[in-house]
Amino acid sequence: MHKRSCFSRSVIAPLAVGAALCFAPAAHAIVNGTATNSFDAIGELAGASGVLIASNWVLTAAHVASSLTAGSSSFVSQGGTSLVSAIYTFSSAGFPSDDIALVQLSASLNIATPILNDEVITSSQVESLGTLTMVSAQNQAPNGFAYATAYDVTPTYQDDDGGPVAVNWLLTNGNAHLQGGDSGGALFAGATTNSAGELLLGVASAVLQNGETGATEGSAFVQVASYRSWIDATMASSGQQATWVSSVPEPSSMLLLAIGGMAILARRTGQTSRNG
Repeated sequence: MHKRSCFSRSVIAPLAVGAALCFAPAAHAIVNGTATNSFDAIGELAGASGVLIASNWVLTAAHVASSLTAGSSSFVSQGGTSLVSAIYTFSSAGFPSDDIALVQLSASLNIATPILNDEVITSSQVESLGTLTMVSAQNQAPNGFAYATAYDVTPTYQDDDGGPVAVNWLLTNGNAHLQGGDSGGALFAGATTNSAGELLLGVASAVLQNGETGATEGSAFVQVASYRSWIDATMASSGQQATWVSSVPEPSSMLLLAIGGMAILARRTGQTSRNG
């Protein structure tokens, strides 16, 4: 990460109250990540990462985009390389707030892109997500990925001055976590080993560290669904659009399906008993 900022740790419920939560620079590559030649839509941008979401549009973190220069910076992926022609940062971005940006490429790349999730994930849905996949374009031959589990979401954070800033984060923990340089990488639904047609939930924004011990507590990904209107409007200038789909199940729906299944099973059991 390019900046360091600390926040009250008490705003994340699973963590103990009283310490500080920080975003700190570190070495490149996902901790406990696996080297891979897959995930063609994930490429390198300014020593960090980005996700190709249309033939010449890349989604990344705003603090990554701030290091880019149109006409000289490039998006480098296994599917090809293209110069950056324009950079669009969300209007109120200022790390860690609204940490999202779009990068337009000068030449289209023939790479199968992921599908973007258009439903903002809530805390009540986190448990239903199951295994997730984080991917970086940094130093893992050439890409790296690791499996993660979501533990919470937070739409805002309290900054050092006590004011709320919009982050729209999906938080993950586990043995695998981001490091500096992984910003702008992808978070996909499920345990996947490819980016083509997979569901993109977020882009990598921050490393979560314990301000007292320095231990990494997890990772934060900006939810793409929170910025659909801006993404669509920005890309419309070139006549392109990302592909969106809503496929995050509501817990209530899952419960109804389970209850329905139990009712069918009970009915069949009763029929079997009467027929016996």
